[in-house]
Amino acid sequence: MSRNELERRGENLFFSQRHGAPWESLPYWEGAVDYNGCGLVAMTMCIDILTGRELTPEDVYRMRDSAGIDQRRVCDREATSICGGDAQLRFNEMNRRLFGIEARPLERSTEAFRTALSGENTVIWASSRQTGFYDIRGNKRKVHNGHVLCFWKYDRGVFYAKDPGLTKELGNNVPYDTERLRRWLDAWDYQQFEIGLPRDKGREKESI
Repeated sequence: MSRNELERRGENLFFSQRHGAPWESLPYWEGAVDYNGCGLVAMTMCIDILTGRELTPEDVYRMRDSAGIDQRRVCDREATSICGGDAQLRFNEMNRRLFGIEARPLERSTEAFRTALSGENTVIWASSRQTGFYDIRGNKRKVHNGHVLCFWKYDRGVFYAKDPGLTKELGNNVPYDTERLRRWLDAWDYQQFEIGLPRDKGREKESI
């Protein structure tokens, strides 16, 4: 699939974790998806943009549940619980098998993000905290706990994100210019992954 095809597919695709979403009350990470499920919802958007599937966050939740993944506890080293770590490399076997995607390591820099979003079949799942998150109108809110976005497009100096904490009206295709993204990345140093269609299964050391 070409980059243009990926971007056409992704333009209007969006899920929120709250605001009346049918999956907002699913049990997740000692609470529910509405406040704790940004990683799940962002990953669902990554899956659908890359594969053309029409899975909802509830579909992804149920499929992981059927695979024996505990979605009520924080991600563990044994890959038996996933909360807060949906894209970590230890889940690649499951993500390939269930969803046809895999995560790959990504440097935490605007240059690396730009390169990743220039690939044919790649998007980004990334988190930050204690920094400004924006909506489509440029309004800023400070998020103190970790929050995950799906970055899916780069065009002429602007990185476009889908923010599952907002409504579609405010959270779909939020622009982050290079300086705004740099501040967002510098606020935390944890969890950013290139998400793509599977390559060689043995290429990456999947222990992160």
